[in-house]
Amino acid sequence: MPWIIIISITLCITLIQTTLVPHISVLGTQPDLFIVFLVYHYLNSDPKQTFHANWAIGLTKDFFSAGPFGLITVIFVILGYLISVIRGNIFRRHLITQIMVTFIISIIYNLIYLITLSVLLSSSNLLAMIWKCPVIAVYNSIIAIPVFLLLNRLYSSLRLSSIDRR
Repeated sequence: MPWIIIISITLCITLIQTTLVPHISVLGTQPDLFIVFLVYHYLNSDPKQTFHANWAIGLTKDFFSAGPFGLITVIFVILGYLISVIRGNIFRRHLITQIMVTFIISIIYNLIYLITLSVLLSSSNLLAMIWKCPVIAVYNSIIAIPVFLLLNRLYSSLRLSSIDRR
C-alpha cells in the first residue's frame, strides 16, 4: 500500500479522534478509531506491508496520547502479530468476523495498556479502569460497522484489497 494513503487515512483518523470523538462519549468512554483502522487494515491488506503500517498507526496515536511515548506503537505491533496468527484461519470478508476481531483486539489492547501503565506509573486505579475495557470494546465494535463499510469503499476504489481475501 502506498505510504501516502496510509498517512492520509491516519491523519484523517487523528483529526476525527481529537475533534469529534470526544463529543460522542458513552459512560465516560470513547471509541478508538486507531484500533478499528488497525484491525481493518490488517485483515484487508497485504501481510508484507502491514507491519510498517501498524507501526505508523501506533506512532501517530503515540504523538497524540498522554502515555509514555512508544508504548502504543509497541502494543500495536504486538496486536498486528496477534491478528496475523489468526488471519489465515478466519473468514475475513464477513462483517461479523471483523466486528468480533475488533472486539477482541480492543479488549486485549486496553488490558495491555492499562496493566503497563499501572506498572510504569504505579497507578492505584487499575481496578477502576478495568471495567471500562468491555465498554470500550463494545463501542469500538459498534463504530467499526460504518468505518469498515467506508473503508471497504475506499479500498475497493483505490484497488487496495488483498488478492487472497477469504
